[in-house]
Amino acid sequence: MEIEFELLEEDYINFNLDHANSSASVKKSLILQRILGPLVFLIATLALGTFSEIPVWYWITIFSIMSVIWLVFYPNYFNWEMGRNIKKMLKEGNNKNLLQKRKIFLTDEAIIETSTASETKTPWSDVNKVEETSEYIYIYNSSISAYIIPKRVLGNQNKINTFLEELYKYHPSSMR
Repeated sequence: MEIEFELLEEDYINFNLDHANSSASVKKSLILQRILGPLVFLIATLALGTFSEIPVWYWITIFSIMSVIWLVFYPNYFNWEMGRNIKKMLKEGNNKNLLQKRKIFLTDEAIIETSTASETKTPWSDVNKVEETSEYIYIYNSSISAYIIPKRVLGNQNKINTFLEELYKYHPSSMR
């Protein structure tokens, strides 16, 4: 099977966000960061309550509200900030090879990606996993990199299902 398409900047950003949101180490870091915010607010409450002439209940109220806001909105902020940083990194240096036409071939031996700049061949035994989101299919060739296949390039759901069936034929351990 062969598909030809062009990746967009948005595809790379979405891959990194999807990968981060499914990564155990990033999830742990996010939980830690969500907890640290309210802890800092608690310490600030105690310090300000001790050294300020303003009543403690005022500081508790203010920092309780800030803690709730932090807990609720921090994951969205984290994703926004990560997307912004990825966009900045994509603008650094020469990344035109990332955003060009490519072809992906599924063969009995390997997945092959070709573009005007390069050809990559990954044997099926080196494919770590296949992940499907609502918009993408990721074929991981390492723990942090993958072939990014936007579902939009496959067209309708029947073509997406055909591609997935073909993919799982070659890499059955990835089946849903």
